[in-house]
Amino acid sequence: MNLTRLYLTSGEEILAATAAEDRFVNVNDLPGDQAANFQDALNRGPDYLTSLSNDFEKHRQNLTPIGASDIDHYLPLVRPDTKIYCVGLNYTSHAEELGATIPKHPSVFARYASTCVPHGGSILIPRASDQVDWEAELAIIIGAPVKNVLEADAMNYVAGATCFNDVSIRDFQERLPKITLAKNFDASGPIGPWMTTLEDIPDLDNLDIELRVNGETMQQASTSEFIFSVPYLISLISQVCELRPGDVISTGTPGGVAWKRPGQPWLKPGDTVEVEISHIGVLRNGVAHDW
Repeated sequence: MNLTRLYLTSGEEILAATAAEDRFVNVNDLPGDQAANFQDALNRGPDYLTSLSNDFEKHRQNLTPIGASDIDHYLPLVRPDTKIYCVGLNYTSHAEELGATIPKHPSVFARYASTCVPHGGSILIPRASDQVDWEAELAIIIGAPVKNVLEADAMNYVAGATCFNDVSIRDFQERLPKITLAKNFDASGPIGPWMTTLEDIPDLDNLDIELRVNGETMQQASTSEFIFSVPYLISLISQVCELRPGDVISTGTPGGVAWKRPGQPWLKPGDTVEVEISHIGVLRNGVAHDW
C-alpha cells in the first residue's frame, strides 16, 4: 500500500491510499476509525498501518476513486519539525567516482524539512549558484518512537520507504568547510510521491534505483551496494536522539552525479528529473529559477 498527502481541486487536503498512480482513494472513505492525515497514520504505529492496508485491500474496489483531474497537487511527506538525516557516502560506486576509500563509519548530516518539495514540485536553481546536482536516494520513514535500538530490532520501527532527491549545490559544498549550507537551499529536497509500506517492499537491500534527467539515465544502481545497512543507520542515529514517527533517514546516493561526469551537466531550468525505485515508484520534479 502507498500512502500520500494530496491537495484536491476542491480545496481539501486528504490522506490518500493507492496501489497505482491513477487510482487513489480517500482513506477516510474506508470504514472504521481511520487516520485524519498522514502524520496521524504514522502516530498510530505499525499495527495501524497493517490494519489500514487490510482495509484498503478489502474495500478499495467499492470506493469512488480520486482521478488525476481531481488532484491539484501533491504535498510533502514531512512536517515542519521532521528530522531528516542524510548519509553522505553509502554506495561503493559513489565512493569510487569520488576517489574515496570505503568509510568505516558513516558521514551523517541534517537537512531541514523546509527544503523539501513534493512530487510534481520544482527544484529551484538559486541565485547564488548554478552548480545544482542530483542525488537519487532511498529514504526510510520512521513509524514509532525509538531510542537506543539494537540493529536486530530496528526494522520494527519503520513505517515505510519513499524516493528522495538529495539535491546538492556543489560549489558551496566544495568551498565551505561543512556541508550544511550546501544541503539546505530552498526547494532542494524532493520527496515522494508516496510512502510505500514494508509489506510491499521485499528487500530494502536489493532495490533498483535510477535517476533520469529529461529521460536520460544518469544514475543506475542497486541498494545491494549499501556500505551501511538501514538497521545499522537507525541504530546509530537512535543512540544520539529519539527518532519519532515521520522522521526520515535518507540512505545516500550511488555513482553517476553531475559533479563527476564529463562536462558537469548541471541541472538547469526546464529540466525534468525522475527518481525511480523498484517496488516504490517514480518521483518526478521540474527545475526552475529561484524567485
